Amino acid sequence: MLVLLVWPGFQGIIEAHTGRFRLTWQDDPATTMVIGWDQISGSGGKVYYDVVNPGPLPEKFAFSKTPDQVYNYKGMSNHFVRLAGLRPNTLYYFLVEDSEGVSKVYSFKTAPNKSTDRLSIIAGSDSRNHRDARVDANKLVAKLRPHFVLFGGDFTENDSEEEWLHWFDDWQNTISSDGRMYPIVVARGNHEYSNRTVIELFDVRNKDVTYALTFGEDLLRVYTLNSMIASGGDQKIWLQKDLAENPHITWKIAQYHLSTRPHTRVKDSQNAQWENWSKIFYNYGLQLAIESDAHVVKSTWPIRPSTETGSEEGFIRDDLSGTVYIGEGCWGAPLRRADDDKVWTRASGSFNCFHWIFVDQDGIEVRFVKTDGADYVKSINPNNIFEPPLGLNIWNPDNGDVIEIRRDREELLADDMSQDALVARGENGVEIEAGFQILDFEVSRTGSDVKVSWQSLNEPMRMKYELFRSIDHGDYEVVEIIHGEGKKENDYIFVDRNFAELNPGKYVNYRLKQTQLEGSEDPGELKRRKMELKSSRPGIRKNAPPAVRLSEGGDVLVHFEVSKPGKCFARLLSLKGEVKHWDFNMIKPGSYIEKLECENVPPGKYLLVIKQGEEVLQRYRVLVE
Repeated sequence: MLVLLVWPGFQGIIEAHTGRFRLTWQDDPATTMVIGWDQISGSGGKVYYDVVNPGPLPEKFAFSKTPDQVYNYKGMSNHFVRLAGLRPNTLYYFLVEDSEGVSKVYSFKTAPNKSTDRLSIIAGSDSRNHRDARVDANKLVAKLRPHFVLFGGDFTENDSEEEWLHWFDDWQNTISSDGRMYPIVVARGNHEYSNRTVIELFDVRNKDVTYALTFGEDLLRVYTLNSMIASGGDQKIWLQKDLAENPHITWKIAQYHLSTRPHTRVKDSQNAQWENWSKIFYNYGLQLAIESDAHVVKSTWPIRPSTETGSEEGFIRDDLSGTVYIGEGCWGAPLRRADDDKVWTRASGSFNCFHWIFVDQDGIEVRFVKTDGADYVKSINPNNIFEPPLGLNIWNPDNGDVIEIRRDREELLADDMSQDALVARGENGVEIEAGFQILDFEVSRTGSDVKVSWQSLNEPMRMKYELFRSIDHGDYEVVEIIHGEGKKENDYIFVDRNFAELNPGKYVNYRLKQTQLEGSEDPGELKRRKMELKSSRPGIRKNAPPAVRLSEGGDVLVHFEVSKPGKCFARLLSLKGEVKHWDFNMIKPGSYIEKLECENVPPGKYLLVIKQGEEVLQRYRVLVE
């Protein structure tokens, strides 16, 4: 049926009989876009697009393109136009003209191509049965205006034509009131009965539905895995190879359907995924895994595969190097009881939700958005898509409403950033002297040689260093043993002669272990560096003034200098985020001593950072006993 539309300034515009729009990617998200739709009737559908909006007049658009691919599948004529050569981080307007008329004008925005641009992502899955719940979640996509959506499979219950028609009808609720549409990156679930479903409905290029996309130049790489085919074999080889080839990417996220360790008892564990994927996630530093299928809500602390004492179901908490797992699919599917927590579970529940994820150079933030009652939520400010709108219901379990995965997790343990250590319990007025530290453990390449260097301060007597090497993530082997030189500041260098020539294209990782000859190992145990990565940590400032003293009640006196008047602040950070915050107003430049109350800080390791604006004035390692 044709519809007569009356637009301001135009009369007699006939709307094309197109619908069920969707946006996807096959290639670089900054310079490409795939526009898909169902050609309900008519023929000759063609996309017109431009960086300005001339209204519903195809001839006014600067560019046009006919479909690259048409799939007649699931009761739809799925047309796909693959645009390339687009400008990064740019808003484009488009419409579809066919033999019956012209569609509305829609828009999309290409992804940023700079690592300094923050990303907003919505992730979720399992929209199978309950359309009202599904539509609520879809409406929130339109209101939150993310850069893109990750969807981990199980779109419908039975993969039928009727269900898919309803699903795409409901997906139109993700279009914002101004016509803005958002790309979806899809994985296959067990309710998609073949790979063909996602290939022909979303124009996925890879026949195995395993692929990766990079965002923000080198900010983020998203891996889409397929739980419905063998997790080993070709899929494992591809995953490991791609991760090894992209060590420069700051953040790595994976999405896939089956939860490796479901948080409901009615679902089985996926031991093959644990063996073939989880170990690779840990070995290559993948920071976030998004799981689906179980229809419960869960988040974990950073964990790594392990069967050592303290582990459960093959994982143990590892705040320094572990992967955070979230899930498990509540976009409208029947909810289950979250009745299978582990010792490393951060929080769990059972409610309709999706994940709202922010990614920038400093970290990843994850929030769980409760999606019921979307009509009561205001639309986000398009100029600030990181500020939650009025009425948005963000889950707030006992341990907080935001999961932070920080780039400086090693810094928070203060491996090699600070020159002072303090114990926030003790006698009044006692200055704390810096203890033994390994500084500036670095790996660099000169020609075919690889140089490993480090410094030590306050080295105990009879110290021995063992340098280990791993090639292409194989086992670590000792390549050098060096005896310590005592308490002075020492410089150590090991040159791995001709490594690059003898091992072309290989990936090398070094670890340093320090041991006192009496047999007591330093608690820091192993320091690790990968040759491809350059440390961004500042070195230790020489001749730093005595800066930390203890006072009554566990208060801390900190010394710092400012070069200009203005507001300063101090943050006490743990691996889970900010623990305490202090603000000061410095009237004039000079040297200051401030008293920081730490009486109620729980025992643990912290990093204390004092800043003026973005300038770091001082950092300290803090041990509260």
